[in-house]
Amino acid sequence: MLPVTANRKNGKLDNLAEEILRERAVVLSRAGFAVSDILDSTTRLEKEIEKKLHLLKTLNGTDIDKLSQGENAICAEINVLIEKFNAACEKAQLKYYYLIVTREAMGLYKHEYVQEIYQIPQKKKKVQL
Repeated sequence: MLPVTANRKNGKLDNLAEEILRERAVVLSRAGFAVSDILDSTTRLEKEIEKKLHLLKTLNGTDIDKLSQGENAICAEINVLIEKFNAACEKAQLKYYYLIVTREAMGLYKHEYVQEIYQIPQKKKKVQL
């Protein structure tokens, strides 16, 4: 049987190792949530863009002379949303990079599953009438 001091020392080392593992898990989850949150915002923006594009297509089927100002306004709204979407894509790419760097700093070098889970959408081009 080990002396009491050796057991106490091993217990402290075990506690320290457990604390380090918990901290690593917290850091990785924060990095993952940061990517996930910004990807959620790109999804919301994409839905808004699609709604506005559908509205624009619907308006194109009516009298063009009456709707040209309205169409221009909708195009402007769509382009603002596209700018926000593209900015969110850039931010998602940066957060994804931070996640990968964090994983590699912890000795995790296989990122196939991460790539499948966090797919960054392509930027969109602005619309024109």
